[in-house]
Amino acid sequence: MRQTEQRAIQAYQEQFREEPALVASAPGRVNLIGEHTDYNGGFVLPCAIDRRVALAIGHGDTQPERCRLGNERAGL
Repeated sequence: MRQTEQRAIQAYQEQFREEPALVASAPGRVNLIGEHTDYNGGFVLPCAIDRRVALAIGHGDTQPERCRLGNERAGL
């Protein structure tokens, strides 16, 4: 498991005192050509970069759904 996912799990556990039901991540990306043109029939060239985003989520059975965002630079 990547460090990004591990940090998401740790932040979830610290906030909600339980294990997350699901952990997912995806690479960051940039568009070298085109921005908001793909859904208008234009050309785009997206490329993955060396950044990731991770998400840890739970069921929220005992309380309303909540979201907590963290930032790697902020140490979360």
